[in-house]
Amino acid sequence: MAEGPDETELKGVPRAMLWIASVALAAMMLVVVADVLLRFTINKPVRGSYDMVSIGLLVMVVFGIAPVIARKGEILIDLIDPLLTRRMLHGLGLITIFGTLALFVFLGWAMIGPAIDAWKWGGYSLELGLPVWTLWAVAFIGMAGILWTVVVRLIRTLRGEGDDGPHPTEEGAL
Repeated sequence: MAEGPDETELKGVPRAMLWIASVALAAMMLVVVADVLLRFTINKPVRGSYDMVSIGLLVMVVFGIAPVIARKGEILIDLIDPLLTRRMLHGLGLITIFGTLALFVFLGWAMIGPAIDAWKWGGYSLELGLPVWTLWAVAFIGMAGILWTVVVRLIRTLRGEGDDGPHPTEEGAL
């Protein structure tokens, strides 16, 4: 097998987002384990564990989607793919990318109202007392990275770059 660049290798924004999501996942795991151990052994839970896990989950989700999109790792049901021509598959791929773009633009638009309310009216997290608007800011940063990744993938697909197949093999997607 020839050594060369792996088409599923992440670069730029998706790679940075993957690292951030990974750190959030590891932090959530460590907080939960520490909280359970301390509750069980000395009856002293980790102060703020509920908020830390909630924030970690937010970060993991909004920063973990872009790497999946960049790798073409979405769930794929390819019942009709063997029956279609390469051109038709390319068309289906474009429909998928435009649908993904529309979904995340709508999601970002729907987030604006609640974020403005959080800014105007305040509100704080339960245990750590963090302003809720800061969590919305993190969500918007993640959404910007997702939209960036979708637009880059759309441009590459329109140019015909990396279009040797709609998605990686099942093993590559896992």
